[in-house]
Amino acid sequence: MFNNPFESFHDTVAEAKAAREQLDRLLTVSSLRELLLLVFVLALLAVLTVWLVFGVLDRNVVANATVLERADTDDSSHQVIRMKAWFSNEFSPAVRAGMPVIIKPVKDQGQMSSLRGNIRLILSQGISEELTVAGRAPITTKIFKISVSSEVDLSSYVGAECLLIIQLGQHSPIKLIVTTLL
Repeated sequence: MFNNPFESFHDTVAEAKAAREQLDRLLTVSSLRELLLLVFVLALLAVLTVWLVFGVLDRNVVANATVLERADTDDSSHQVIRMKAWFSNEFSPAVRAGMPVIIKPVKDQGQMSSLRGNIRLILSQGISEELTVAGRAPITTKIFKISVSSEVDLSSYVGAECLLIIQLGQHSPIKLIVTTLL
């Protein structure tokens, strides 16, 4: 800056001042529109941070299934449906007895409605049918026994194709991200 002996001190100071003023002009929010955009982005980041810390996500596993048979329990308070379901091996350890499920019939199955129940038992012995789909985890077959209300007529469900939605529970978004990345 001061190495050139032919420039005057005042010219060098004037150039430095002009450069600082130009930098200040570039760093300031110059219009109301830009200020509103900046406030919007900051508010969005704040909301996202609050959701990551205090938010809740429902985790579900969806599997294609077929209803094999139905039976009454000993105390007649519930009915049991035996289902054959196909789902990815990556979700296999997360599914346990006692979890709530929703059984949704495929749309072309008539007037059947969705059922709610709980997994009573998971049978996987003797089922060695594993399919590998390109680019995906292997698909395994499991037999589920699911308890449903005794008030529902299950005769139309036997042999029906449906979706088995297993509710894994609620998780914090930050916990889910950390467990997925690690």
